[in-house]
Amino acid sequence: MHLFIAATVVAAVTAGATAGGSVGDAVYLLAHAGICVTGLVCALRPRRRADRRPWLWIVTGQLCWLAGNAAYPIARLLGRAEPAAAEAVLWTLGYVAYGAALIIMARSRAGRWLRPAVLDMLTLTTAIGIAIWVAFISPYLADLVAEPMYAYLVILGPLGDVVVTGGVLLLVLSPGVRGTATRLLLASAVVRIAADLGTTYIPDDAVAIMVPTGIILLSNGLLIASALHPGSAELTQPAQGTRTLHPARIWFLGVGLLTAPTITFTRQGYVPAERIALFTATVITLVFVFIRFASALRSLERAERQLSFQALHDPLTGLANRAALSQALDGAPPMTTVLYLDLDGFKAINDAAGHEAGDAILRAVSQRLSAAVRDGDTVARLGGDEFVVVLPGLDEAAAVPIAERILRDVAAPVAHDGALHSVGTSIGIAGAGTGQADAAWRPSALLRAADAAMYRAKGLGRGRFVIAGTAA
Repeated sequence: MHLFIAATVVAAVTAGATAGGSVGDAVYLLAHAGICVTGLVCALRPRRRADRRPWLWIVTGQLCWLAGNAAYPIARLLGRAEPAAAEAVLWTLGYVAYGAALIIMARSRAGRWLRPAVLDMLTLTTAIGIAIWVAFISPYLADLVAEPMYAYLVILGPLGDVVVTGGVLLLVLSPGVRGTATRLLLASAVVRIAADLGTTYIPDDAVAIMVPTGIILLSNGLLIASALHPGSAELTQPAQGTRTLHPARIWFLGVGLLTAPTITFTRQGYVPAERIALFTATVITLVFVFIRFASALRSLERAERQLSFQALHDPLTGLANRAALSQALDGAPPMTTVLYLDLDGFKAINDAAGHEAGDAILRAVSQRLSAAVRDGDTVARLGGDEFVVVLPGLDEAAAVPIAERILRDVAAPVAHDGALHSVGTSIGIAGAGTGQADAAWRPSALLRAADAAMYRAKGLGRGRFVIAGTAA
């Protein structure tokens, strides 16, 4: 890769120094052809399909640019008129292919987190497009009417730069790894945009040909160098997590929002059509910014809900955890009954069949417990194979049918990995509110009483329930 970059630099300097003549054309076209062949070899080497697609698009774009650049020298060699239409079509297709490659990379990297990056990209690209329009395209509108093909060839670079800018911004704003391969690709885009836009400010015609020729060849080489880099897969590797909304991005969006109004107020003499275009661009940018921040707020709300759920629920079963159980007991009415459950035979299955089978049993039992109780009851997992059911508004006698249903449902076999596993449960029942309203029946004491009753049930032979304070 380093040798390729060095060769590209030498070729770019040579092409720039000899630009404007037949020798310069030959050097440029031969060097660019070598870059295209190298890019094609890189694109066709063994890769995942998702990794190969964008590089094939990039090679397609390079070949279109090569053909467009070769059209005039070939026409001059054959003594024919300049094929402006062919050049325009080929160069346009090159920019389209380049933009498509960048979009594919960003989609592969960002996955389901692409939407925020798209909104930010559209906002900033609209703002940059306004600036490019005013500085590099608007002055040539009159020529576009008089000599449309010539004017289009002049503004094609700036128009293409808007496409490249959008693709680069989408890639940069998407989550993912940003190593040397990404930096080479970004350097290539920045160099090309600088060459396209900077030519306007070079007063000497000869220098205005030499400098862009060498810089654009260097840009093409850097682009293919990013494919040669061993870490090129980072450009299409799916991100492992979304990035937060960095404060700097908010400032960038603010600058984008103010671009069109600033240009409108600082410059005068716009024709009505351009004023309408600037106003429309302002409205579009404003809509993008509003959508972006609304999306960020929704993401924040979803994250808060998720964190709240995780704080009160067991990650394996989705049942309430100890914290949620404490809240349920603290808020329970005076008449409340607690069932304390411990699975029978679970440890033997977990040890023999493995933790995956044990997890499958815990999830199945959790679903059966939730189905056995009423709406408004709380089912919690304390950890391991211990569960608690809080039945507000029921005394111990009314809780017995629920305990019997739980005994029956939990005992049903659980299928996992082609095998059936059966466990039972022992249940301790403790109630408050039936004439026992003293301090001994506080929520913590109620839970301890149910726990003790559960151990009595195990001692009596398992697969049964025992009511606290009774003989059996």
